[in-house]
Amino acid sequence: MTRANTPLRRGLVMVAAATTTLALGAAPQASAQGSQIQVPDIQAPQIELPGLTIGGAEPAPAAADDAPASGPESAAYRAQLEQATNAARAANGVGPLAVHAGLTEVAVQWSNVQATQNRMFHNPNVRTQIPGGWRSFGENVLQNYERATPQQLVDQWMRSPSHRDNILDSRHTSMGMGAAVAADGKLYATQVFARY
Repeated sequence: MTRANTPLRRGLVMVAAATTTLALGAAPQASAQGSQIQVPDIQAPQIELPGLTIGGAEPAPAAADDAPASGPESAAYRAQLEQATNAARAANGVGPLAVHAGLTEVAVQWSNVQATQNRMFHNPNVRTQIPGGWRSFGENVLQNYERATPQQLVDQWMRSPSHRDNILDSRHTSMGMGAAVAADGKLYATQVFARY
């Protein structure tokens, strides 16, 4: 993840692909000065090691008008996530992916598992759950917050080299997307890619 500067608040945002990527941010300390509260601009360092990135990440927007139009579990949200993924591919000279209902089912179910357990992790059975006939596959997972837009999720993945590689892999022909929200408002999203 890249370092983010925000005068508001920091959140915990985690991302994982073929390697583990974590972005940890600390909540700012507000100081009272009379009746005015000041929130300092916090610069979180970014540390990169092979397979691990720790740094500051910007939380989902707080303003109501910035919130996604549909809930993360909706088909409309998934469609926006698919469009944002294909837009990222197009911006990098890679052809679009077809939406595959079977891959979508795997991604939705896995996002639900993560939200139920309230932890982000890869699907250990993805290989056997992807509908048959594939030649290769990839999976991206992440954790953000329920107010995150589909574009913010794709941007989050694109800032991580291993996730970016999965999204831009020209061998992939199909994709499935899913998102689910845990009881505490954490959003878990999954992208499943395959070559058929």
